[in-house]
Amino acid sequence: MAMDVRAERTGWRDSALSERHRRWGWDCPALDMDFIMLEYDNGKATAIVEYKNEHARPQYPSHPTYRALADLGNRAGLPVFACRYADDFSWWRAVPLNDAAGALLPSVSVLTEEQWVGLMYRTRGMEAPKEVLSAIADGVSW
Repeated sequence: MAMDVRAERTGWRDSALSERHRRWGWDCPALDMDFIMLEYDNGKATAIVEYKNEHARPQYPSHPTYRALADLGNRAGLPVFACRYADDFSWWRAVPLNDAAGALLPSVSVLTEEQWVGLMYRTRGMEAPKEVLSAIADGVSW
């Protein structure tokens, strides 16, 4: 007996493609992530981050979608993080999803924006520029 595929819940994505893919069946799953970013430097990928706003549904690192994302990062040799952020960007709850991410951030951590940005620079093998961190701390908008 085939399991039903979950229906599109939000309506803001390309619902035609989403519904079409769901017809392909339970055994043909795909990721439909909220906001995935590929961090990079000089054309070289440095990290994969799945961002969620603080009001989004909870994240569970053991969920198959996150396990698949971690698998992608492992195959690519990239750290993978799930990161929930506050509306006002005052906190960033970062979850390392694979060993490469765990080497940079050993456990789930609530960070300031400056700390999160510093971590993203470390994925590039650099320190965050002081002027960037100062601008964030001073509330400068770009």
